[in-house]
Amino acid sequence: MVACMKDINVSAVVCLGYPLKGINGAVRDETLLQLTVPTKFVQGSKDALCPLEKLEATRKKMKVPNELHVIDGGDHSFKIGKKHLQANNSTQDEAEDVAVQAIAAFFFRSLEG
Repeated sequence: MVACMKDINVSAVVCLGYPLKGINGAVRDETLLQLTVPTKFVQGSKDALCPLEKLEATRKKMKVPNELHVIDGGDHSFKIGKKHLQANNSTQDEAEDVAVQAIAAFFFRSLEG
């Protein structure tokens, strides 16, 4: 919402766990559709507040370049269950490090142009 204000100069936006689905189930995409700068989403694959298929539909409607990084097995807070981590021979820290690297790469690409 701040990035859409007239007196704010923003070069890019990163949405961490965007709550796309409201309490009543309605899609809350109005703010996203108003963005005028490149946008990066970081979402957990098991985030009940942002089903990935609904986010994909919103991303297609957005007028700005946008990207998605999915934290496999992550919930709205990016927490990954122990069984999922064990099955993938991974750790929470590793998943978060990959997300941070994806965000950094997005900023470098967005700010170069």
